[in-house]
Amino acid sequence: MKGNPRQMTVRIVPLQSNEAGDTRVGRTVTERLALLDELSRRAWALTKQPTPSYTRRTMPVKFTTLAEQ
Repeated sequence: MKGNPRQMTVRIVPLQSNEAGDTRVGRTVTERLALLDELSRRAWALTKQPTPSYTRRTMPVKFTTLAEQ
């Protein structure tokens, strides 16, 4: 992965939203989440660093608006 992962931008949408159900992505929400899990595990393996041990509730996140970026 290039760059600093702390500088990555992500978009969060509710699972029941229209965006989460976008057919361009294909597959069901459950299948896409399983794929995300697999891709995340592979990406961390490539970094040769230990998998983070924090929970989703305690993960380090900074919320910003597009204007702040």
